[in-house]
Amino acid sequence: MPSIVFNADATSLILNGNAIADFIEGDILELAPVNPLTSHVNGANGSVNINKRSDAGVHDLTVRVIKYSDSDVYLNSQLNQETPVLFNGSCKENYIKDGNDGVESWLLENGSFTTRPGSVKNNTDGNSNVEYVLRFRNCVRNI
Repeated sequence: MPSIVFNADATSLILNGNAIADFIEGDILELAPVNPLTSHVNGANGSVNINKRSDAGVHDLTVRVIKYSDSDVYLNSQLNQETPVLFNGSCKENYIKDGNDGVESWLLENGSFTTRPGSVKNNTDGNSNVEYVLRFRNCVRNI
């Protein structure tokens, strides 16, 4: 069984050349596929036609940042543009496998905001957050 280690702060997110870094400690980024990879059409006598879907690479990226942080200010300014902003970028996670450094990277292509973030009020500590959701036309994982 290989030994795999993820260090704290091992994940980075770059959108249009800007580092999104003001995450709440212990929080996650979620990159979720929206559509199935293939479609299946069943035929007579047990036959099946399997095709790769042209929209298989569509993913939603959910990212939560600390309210009023530089990342929040940047994302909010992009959200408030008159015309939708097109995002390209990457999400990378560093890891150590059996003593060797490795990187998993996701290429994020042609994304935009899907909804406006809601407002969460927090009166117990200073870690209020803002959640942004972007949909990307294609995401490719490399390891």
